[in-house]
Amino acid sequence: MKRSIIAVVFLFTFVSNAFALTIKDDANRIVNISKVSSIVVLSPAACDILEEIGASSFIVGYTDYAKKPNPKAVNVGAFGTFNIEQIIALKPELVIMPKFIYERYGISSLSALGIKVFVFEPKNIEGIVKDVEKIGLITGKIGQAKNKIRNFNAELSELHHIKQKPSVVFLVWLSPIIVAGNDTFISNAISVAGGQNIIKKNGWPEVTSEYLIKKNPMFLIVNSRLKNDFFKQNKLLGYFYKKHKVLFIDNTLIERPSLDIIKGIKILNNYFYENCNNNSGW
Repeated sequence: MKRSIIAVVFLFTFVSNAFALTIKDDANRIVNISKVSSIVVLSPAACDILEEIGASSFIVGYTDYAKKPNPKAVNVGAFGTFNIEQIIALKPELVIMPKFIYERYGISSLSALGIKVFVFEPKNIEGIVKDVEKIGLITGKIGQAKNKIRNFNAELSELHHIKQKPSVVFLVWLSPIIVAGNDTFISNAISVAGGQNIIKKNGWPEVTSEYLIKKNPMFLIVNSRLKNDFFKQNKLLGYFYKKHKVLFIDNTLIERPSLDIIKGIKILNNYFYENCNNNSGW
């Protein structure tokens, strides 16, 4: 994958002095929308993107785990669930939602009221960049979005070259053990950082500790919020820790598909570089 991500080009027209857009979202839906100023965001990562491009003031509703975007924004529920009556009462022009929420609940109740929906589910780094540009267009913050993308690409270009890609597994959850599958943005981030995800299944598969030990990845990357329970819940995973093969990483830097993922990519890249390129024992 090229480190320099080429920005996607979108069709847009001016109609009666109003900015009208035709955009394809991450569920392959065609969304016809004018520039908006009030948004309910059901994805913490999409909240991050709006903040990154200077559009957090547009957020009128958000969910748990999102940074509170502005004092007037209202929490409309936990991540994965939401209060539809509360969303409707906020009268947003747009709702940004993850694909699993779209698939679980649909959008008929929102569409019936003329509320537009953008399904947000980038699968890789290129998808994140495309969504940043789309959200920039929707909010009229395209200039800021492109500046952030340029900075993001510049940081990608400065990553260390990893001569031999280390085998990696990213641990998302402990009980049960859930790992990042091959088609996830986390797997793609590992690849961009110079590693290779050895989990071939797609999505977020459940595995056993015995399976991980048998696969014997060079590194086990673990969500940092699991650190306290890492040894308590599964003693077999101590196998990796004893061999100095575990890296704990702040989950907000790698588990959210926004431009902020560059921080997690750089941490992984430096770790791989320090423990692979300069270590003849691997």
